[in-house]
Amino acid sequence: MAFKTCAFTKNWLVIAVIVMCLCTEYNCQCSGGADCSSCTESCAGCINCPNARTCHGSTNCFNAVTCAGSTNCNRATSCAGSTGCYKATTCLGSTGCPGH
Repeated sequence: MAFKTCAFTKNWLVIAVIVMCLCTEYNCQCSGGADCSSCTESCAGCINCPNARTCHGSTNCFNAVTCAGSTNCNRATSCAGSTGCYKATTCLGSTGCPGH
């Protein structure tokens, strides 16, 4: 009987891991919304996007590498039409860019 219970538990564990992976992938990209803090890859039209690597038309993109039309792109290396691009090496129509 214990062996069957163990097999049952393993099946549920596999299902839980698959669901977790799907949920993680789902949060990689966000489009619109008031709080996109769970997005890790890209944000478009989001109000709060502190963890995304790419921001387009979003706010509070503190850790983004690339920003377009976004705000608070503090660590972005490439900015276009954005604000707070303090570490940008490529800047086009943005503010806060060093040497621009």
